Amino acid sequence: MSDLELRERILEAARAYFFTNGFSKSTMEEFAQSMGMSKKTIYKFFPSKDDLIKEITRDKLKTIHAGCLQWHQNTSMDFLERLRCITGHLSDEMRSMKPQFYVDLQKTMPDLWKEVDEYRTDRVHKEFAGLVREGVEIGVFRKDINVEVLVLMYANAMQSIVNPDALSKLPLNASQAYDAIIAIIFGGVFTPKAKEKYHQNETVTTEEKK
Repeated sequence: MSDLELRERILEAARAYFFTNGFSKSTMEEFAQSMGMSKKTIYKFFPSKDDLIKEITRDKLKTIHAGCLQWHQNTSMDFLERLRCITGHLSDEMRSMKPQFYVDLQKTMPDLWKEVDEYRTDRVHKEFAGLVREGVEIGVFRKDINVEVLVLMYANAMQSIVNPDALSKLPLNASQAYDAIIAIIFGGVFTPKAKEKYHQNETVTTEEKK
């Protein structure tokens, strides 16, 4: 196994391990044991646990952004289908990160948490706003909505559902909370025809998953 392959194997295992269990109470020794690998081998690529957490967190941001961008730019697809793909992608990515990871990130690595928050806010204001304007232009979203206000609402909602304190007050995980927010927001801005079509397609997708 080459160094590049070994490094990727460590990252893949770290994503599965820390996104599920959090990291504040986990040691590098425990993580190494879960991989059947020595700490020395891991330290060759990542000098500390913090370095490893930073790498998988930043990589997750890139993965989320790349997925959204892929669907956003695929203009050969119907707009509503692209919209469902984007929201579905975000929901799936959130599902892979358990609440404890968010808690640990906010409490023990505030600088990285700030980086995540700023990155997410920037992407929302740039890309979600463009998506909304496109929807208004083609008649999927109502013409009378204020795009800036809608984007602000969405950005604040996104910030809340990955906030451990806010999420702890809901009987939902981050993915479920996001799905509920999308249903509420889009339910209010769709034109009647688009709303009917969106929910028809959503029902088909749900049945396919079953």
